Amino acid sequence: MPQFYTEDEAVQAIKKLISRKLFLNASTIIDENLAVFPDSKVLKFLSSHIALETKDFNTAISILESLNAEDPNQRQILLPLARAWNLYGEIEKSLGYLVEAESMGVDKTMVEVIRAEVYERRGKLDLLDECVSKLPQEAKVINIRARALIARKEYEAAIDLLESDFETGGLEIQDIISNQFTLTKAYDRIGEYDKAWCAAQKAHALDETKFDEVSYFEQYEVMTEFMNADLVQALPEGPKTEMEPLFIVGNPRSGTSLLEQILSMHPDVENGGEMCVGYSMQLNLSRLTDSFHSWPHNMIDMRDDDERILSEQYIAANKGVEDVGIDKKIISNKALNLPLQLGFMSKILPSSRAVMLHRHPLDNAVSCYTTNLLVSGHAYTNSLTSLGNTWVARKKIADHWMKVLSIPMIELHYENLVADQRGETERLIKFLDLPWQEDCMEFHKSKRVARTISYDQVNKKMYNTSSGRWKNYEKHLGPLIDVVSDYI
Repeated sequence: MPQFYTEDEAVQAIKKLISRKLFLNASTIIDENLAVFPDSKVLKFLSSHIALETKDFNTAISILESLNAEDPNQRQILLPLARAWNLYGEIEKSLGYLVEAESMGVDKTMVEVIRAEVYERRGKLDLLDECVSKLPQEAKVINIRARALIARKEYEAAIDLLESDFETGGLEIQDIISNQFTLTKAYDRIGEYDKAWCAAQKAHALDETKFDEVSYFEQYEVMTEFMNADLVQALPEGPKTEMEPLFIVGNPRSGTSLLEQILSMHPDVENGGEMCVGYSMQLNLSRLTDSFHSWPHNMIDMRDDDERILSEQYIAANKGVEDVGIDKKIISNKALNLPLQLGFMSKILPSSRAVMLHRHPLDNAVSCYTTNLLVSGHAYTNSLTSLGNTWVARKKIADHWMKVLSIPMIELHYENLVADQRGETERLIKFLDLPWQEDCMEFHKSKRVARTISYDQVNKKMYNTSSGRWKNYEKHLGPLIDVVSDYI
């Protein structure tokens, strides 16, 4: 049952949760209230906003396009649509919506900022410079100005800009945090590692998001204890499907974007990105079973019909964006909640496979700490100890799934992939029962820009400079090393 009596009450509660980056809690309230107010455009728009923030661009675009089709004159839809298509990797669609936004009198500065982001992702530096030249001399656009300088490898100029008086001139806390992470990147690129670390520390210190460490890690323990080998074998399975879901299970900044880009060069594989449909399926399970048990224990009440409905829900989610190839044999999904949900998903979708992707814990943690993952709600990155504990918890549950699940699974190490791209890619293609495709070696030539924060890395040829990067920051990593020492 919904927690609120009116739509406005629900909307206000959801907005508060979004402001605190509690996206899963907000999504739960949205789903509950959409069952009561199914025509609510505001609830749907908020759902698209959460999908954008959590990088589920399929869902965001599907919702926004539907809202736009219902009423094409909604000016507030156009910029999110442009941003969503840009992040999805479809540049022309993004530019088209920006032109439409301009014609309807949408804020010119915001239009130009998003246009600059489009050209930044595509590496069109002259057009990027042209957009930046049109921006006002205001603090709110300092970040895109600095990123344009970094794109041109003018790192010192970017540093000077970010450390100027613009730093706090009328900016929101989240803007200042973003600027600090951009400053971190600039310092890292010129080898000023202590200054880069200091900038990252400032960013984390500014973030006020609370991290419930006890509840967060308890869910891993509960899932591992509950889904033992006997229970997994006893649970019913959903129907076999013609489309084979491929779950790429890894941490943020572990190489999931690189792997997905490589595999999507194969004509039988489609890049699905970070799909949040698994969480929606989890919520739907509670409604379908009407179980007295809470998640994950309500899985024991699943029936064949429930699994069929949930399987259809997953397949439908892959049809959300008009150009996603549902006719492809394999569609990947690298959602960041997969470490916890893989057991559930494997029973609903027995035609699926999984790649368990690992990266050296120190490299992985350094990359997470020096990158703005806070914007997506990853509050555990504020603490090196929490980062280390998160890496360990996910490694343990990945090892658990390797032992108890019946779907085909393969382990892959990021370091091995960058050191031996051909050998590891051939091994992966064989695992997927696909014929070899030489295009997989040319992943950087993909016409689609990578959909995540790693876009400026995976749209280049393979390189190994990220391996061993932690050594540049070793003197800062004491608390992290203590936690992950058994895995180094």
